[in-house]
This record gives sequence, structure tokens and C-alpha cells, in this order.
Amino acid sequence: MKIGIICGKTSEEYLDYEFVKKIPKKYKINNEIHTDVALAYIMKEKFQGVNIDIIMPNDITSKRLQKNDINFAIGYDVINAINDDPYIKKFSNKSGIDKLNAIYKNKNNKIFPNYQYMDFIWDKTKYLKKLANNNIPISKTLFINEKVNTVKLIKQIQNNKWSKFIIKPIGGTTSYGVQKFKLKNCLNDISSLNNYFEEYNQTYSDYLVQELIIGFTQYGEIKSFWIDGKYSYAVNIIDKGEDDYTVEEIIDRKIINKLITIGEKVINCMPKVIFKNKSVTPAMVRIDFTCCSGNKKYSPNNFFVNEIESDIAGTYINFPNVKYPMLEVLADVYIKKIRELKI
Repeated sequence: MKIGIICGKTSEEYLDYEFVKKIPKKYKINNEIHTDVALAYIMKEKFQGVNIDIIMPNDITSKRLQKNDINFAIGYDVINAINDDPYIKKFSNKSGIDKLNAIYKNKNNKIFPNYQYMDFIWDKTKYLKKLANNNIPISKTLFINEKVNTVKLIKQIQNNKWSKFIIKPIGGTTSYGVQKFKLKNCLNDISSLNNYFEEYNQTYSDYLVQELIIGFTQYGEIKSFWIDGKYSYAVNIIDKGEDDYTVEEIIDRKIINKLITIGEKVINCMPKVIFKNKSVTPAMVRIDFTCCSGNKKYSPNNFFVNEIESDIAGTYINFPNVKYPMLEVLADVYIKKIRELKI
């Protein structure tokens, strides 16, 4: 059994420095060993009879992938390439991104999760519309593209009575490209809106527009983790600006219960992962929640789904106060998926 682990994370340094000493320097990014590489080494040590092939972004080729029985994408994909996270020269321009996209789309490359599943996760338009159609709470959203008529957009925002709003490019990671606007300022001078699209249209073609939710800054964003379709743990991220934020595990049972109620509906309406014509539950899904919908009062009932991410999502176990043994659990789950798929 030969298992490929596609790595490339740039912001999740693995904190067990004694364990890191075992790992060759060639797997470092930003002079650090990250959690995706650490996971590969945990699998290597824990499971006998499996050959772990650690694939860094520069090494991604169809030839390399096809030598493995399955390739788990946990550190680098098309969205990373679009955002140069990390910068990989051969995937850094449109032709390079197209080449990487074709690699991920090729079924012979045996990538897990499969392309259709990842495309659903990558495209916020697709999954937000599906969530809304399944009566799962989201923030009301306007979906626009690079040919947006900004005057018409301002009228739509007025009709929704949003005094402040945000625009986010679809395909952006973390907060890249997210910008806040005041309706009053745009009515006086629409140039800031036009300048935004002029800048980001060079990289992105689709955007979403939503009301600015005050609770996002005040109460944070809860990242909940679902392993093999089941809730595992959650952390709350409060962004204080300028790369200063706090991370705390969620222990409030009322909030957890509400997130589980909504999250189970999300998991049930998501596509299965298809691999060689067999379907399985995703290994890991991260569902991000924010309060409060419509800027209502703080209450578990006013939480809504803000984002969905796949295996590549940040896990926040690189913070000492997050105790969940995510890598050990994921190592078991990936082997379980192999058995389910009868590889």
C-alpha cells in the first residue's frame, strides 16, 4: 500500500519539537515543519505495511501521483495556487494554475477528496446556495462577477438596508481580498468600489457581498471540526486586527449543541467523496459559524454558517491551548477511508 500525502501548509507549525527532529529539513516551509508533514510522519510510524509518500507542492505531477494507490490532499490545492500560498513558480500564473487544476481533475491521479467534491468546497456560490435551499441559516448574500455594475449593486444594498457591507472574492483564503464598505461613503463617491474590483479582477472572477456582521468582530468566528461526519471539537477565533487574534476551544454546551444541530444538516446535504466509483463520508470537514444573523442579539439561535472547508483547512492545533489530538485522529480516519474504499 502506497499512500501519497500532498503537503504545503504555511501557517500551522507543528509544536512537538522532539517529534520534528525526526523529520528531514527538505520538508520545511518557512523554516518550519507544519502539521500536514507531521501527520504523514505519524501515519508512517503508526501503521505497518504502508509506504507514505510525502509530496511537496513543487513535486506535484501526474507521474508522481499515479505511482500511489491514493493521494490525500491535505496541504496544497488549486486555491493555494491562486493565492500563492505558498508561492510555487510552476503554478504561479494562469497557465500554471490551469495545469494544477487539470492534475487534480484527472481521475487517474487518485486524489482524495475527488475533484467534484473539492470544487463544491472551493465554490462558495455553490455551497451557500445549497445551504439556503436546505433551510440552513446563512447570511443573506449577493453573488456577483467581474462584470458587476457597481451602481446597480449599490441599489441592491440599499434595498437590503445594509448600512455597512463586505465584499469577498470567491477563491480567496483566510481574509485575503475581504474589504469593508460603508453605504453612505459609496453613495457619495463610488470610486472606492470601482477601485476594489479593478484591483481584484486581475485574480478573481466571482465575489459575494454580505451585510457587515458586527458579531464577527465582537464575538469571533467558531471553527467546528467534523471527523468522518461527526462533530469533534471547535475553536473560537477573535480577530483583533493586524494579525493579532485569540484562539480558545469552545466549552459552552448550549453553543456546541446548536452548532451540532446545524452542522449535522450541513454534513447531510454535502456531496459524498467519490473514489473509483465508491462513495464515502469526507474524512474531515470544517464548518465555520458566526453570530449574529441580521445583527440580532447574541444567542445560539442567531448563529449561521459562514464557510465550509475541507481537509486542507487550518486545524488550530498549533496553539498550545487547543488540546484535541487532531493528527492522531486523522491518521486513523485516513486509514479507515482506505479500508472503506477497499483499496
